[in-house]
Amino acid sequence: MASRPQELAARREALVARCADQRALLAQDYSQLASPATLGAIPAYAIRHKKAALIVGGVAAGLFITRPKWAVGTVTAAVSAYKFAQKLLPVLRWKGFEIH
Repeated sequence: MASRPQELAARREALVARCADQRALLAQDYSQLASPATLGAIPAYAIRHKKAALIVGGVAAGLFITRPKWAVGTVTAAVSAYKFAQKLLPVLRWKGFEIH
């Protein structure tokens, strides 16, 4: 008959093994979700380079706060260009901008 500390140690080992399996599955699922095939080229790049994306976002927010007219025009033009690219590039068989 196993004593209480041995029983707890066995349960702890089983729990640690189960947690390791769950971490491995989660890492695999995350890598699939963050892949360029799932997200598209630009969001996948932003996920891989979080620091650069945050810097660009901070600079954009600063420009929007300090010069709203100029920033709004720039954002509008960028969104229009992005929408145009979403429509044009799949026709040219380049699927990097598609959103699924």
